[in-house]
Amino acid sequence: MKLDPIRTFVEVVRANGFSAAAKQTGMPRSTVSLQVKALERSLGVRLLKRSTRSIALTDEGQALYRQASGALDMLAQTVDDLRNATGALRGLIRMTAPADFPTDLLAKAVSQFSRHHPDVRFQIVLSSETRDLVRDNVDIALRVGVNAAMDSVERRLLDVEWGFFASSDWIARHGRPRTVRDIPCFISPLPALRRYLERTVLAGTPLPQAGMEVDNHLLARDLMLCGFGVALLPEGMCRGAVDAGNAHALLAGETPGRTRVNLLFPSRADMLPRVRAFADHLSAALGGA
Repeated sequence: MKLDPIRTFVEVVRANGFSAAAKQTGMPRSTVSLQVKALERSLGVRLLKRSTRSIALTDEGQALYRQASGALDMLAQTVDDLRNATGALRGLIRMTAPADFPTDLLAKAVSQFSRHHPDVRFQIVLSSETRDLVRDNVDIALRVGVNAAMDSVERRLLDVEWGFFASSDWIARHGRPRTVRDIPCFISPLPALRRYLERTVLAGTPLPQAGMEVDNHLLARDLMLCGFGVALLPEGMCRGAVDAGNAHALLAGETPGRTRVNLLFPSRADMLPRVRAFADHLSAALGGA
């Protein structure tokens, strides 16, 4: 039996659908579907229950996926190790980061690494969704303030300092608030992040009532710069605006805590030389940012 249909079946399960698997593998959707059907015919069992919007594994499909996914990963790792024995790194690195992670920092780090290792390719997804590293076949994830799962490896990347910021125009109209509770027109994160920041960054001090709620730091920063209100943001995101005189830091000393950005990757990916090398490069590039 050829391995291609089994590999395609594993990709369908990880992507949770034929269309998504076709996009990840670069094959037409019809080819993906035909390979899975051919595999089912050759085995004489049904592996997937299909509907117009989703798929589900049968008992036989679960058994095959459980055994095949790990075996294919080990095979891919062995092939990569053999290819990289000469010291040249090559292959694909799948990476995910928060949707509002500063893209200039990430782009610079990836570009520098690619110049030294031109045979390494990247697939980068910026998303607010927390993706499953194994199911979604992610090699490296940038996460904020999370602990690694038992089967994952976590590596500290950098600590983020926070501050309250407002535009020059807003301060001219409203003045500088004296305490956190005095802030009007607060651009608030959504409740889960709000509670996390109150606990971690503000040492238990409650944030003021929201004038607007957003789920993206970049949008909060842009609203702040447009004069809508005050935002609690990572200092690095506002450094350029502060240096240019377009924004000002408020309430110095009210944000004593920091949040940590971690590199998270499944233990199977940690053994790949290209992933290990890029993790080292990323730590050096972003650690001093």
